[in-house]
Amino acid sequence: MAYASDTSSISQSIAMDDTSNGQESQVDWISHSRNKTELASNAVGPRPDAECYKKHERRGIAIIFNQEKFYSPGCSTRLGTNKDRDDLEEVLNRLKFDVKVYNDLIYEEIIEVLEVVSKMNHANHDCLLIAVMTHGEDGKLYAKDRPFPTRKLWTPFSGIHCPSLAGKPKLFFIQACRGDKTDPGVMVNCTETDSSQDENVYSIPVTADTLIMYSTVEGYFSWRDPKNGSYFIQSLVRQLKEHHQNRDLLSILTCVNREVAVGFTSNAPGQPLLNNKKEMCSIVSMLTRRFYFD
Repeated sequence: MAYASDTSSISQSIAMDDTSNGQESQVDWISHSRNKTELASNAVGPRPDAECYKKHERRGIAIIFNQEKFYSPGCSTRLGTNKDRDDLEEVLNRLKFDVKVYNDLIYEEIIEVLEVVSKMNHANHDCLLIAVMTHGEDGKLYAKDRPFPTRKLWTPFSGIHCPSLAGKPKLFFIQACRGDKTDPGVMVNCTETDSSQDENVYSIPVTADTLIMYSTVEGYFSWRDPKNGSYFIQSLVRQLKEHHQNRDLLSILTCVNREVAVGFTSNAPGQPLLNNKKEMCSIVSMLTRRFYFD
């Protein structure tokens, strides 16, 4: 498969849902949610010695920001991203998330969605999930009209800003380049060697219970097939489908790491700088417990 890299990019105005079938438009949903906003006054989390996160009445909200086209003439259209969007939406619906998809938003619209969701009451939710598929570079992601710091995604959901999510998983999945380096890979032998070796109130860091998974490590390209989507998102979808009933989240994501690291090699004949390159996903976890979907 011929993979493109998700380097810097930008393009059009907010895409609307089809309102003819009774569904709300994206703008309507934002306004409706803002009107219903309730900020929880107290954070209620699991017991301090709990091994697993608590279950609640609802799974929670999942937001997909899908950036295909960009205003900047130097930023290419991200062909294949709509397959990633559709496949990810399908598996998140299967996992009982309340999924909202946003296509080609400008920066201010992305920030508005994040602010609205951060002010909602998540008291009856298990977690929050946000996925972003776009162009990027080190520490930056691209909206349709401009780049913005990656940290803007999770800052509104810290324990201080969104207390109803305190003590609950905040999950972020990012399909984007983080630089322009490529990974040539290294050969590994399969030889293995054996080796042996209650309080009701408590405080936690405001950054606790957050997980960020990047499609690639800092400074490197991320790869995407124009027809089949990105290797990272497609692997994430496959592993969630296969293991959500019997493995915790970090175990599932480790399977994604392995599948991408072992199974993917770029195929760009005639382009030696891009051909036969590898990709390594990166998990940054501040989770304090195991998280199970079932």
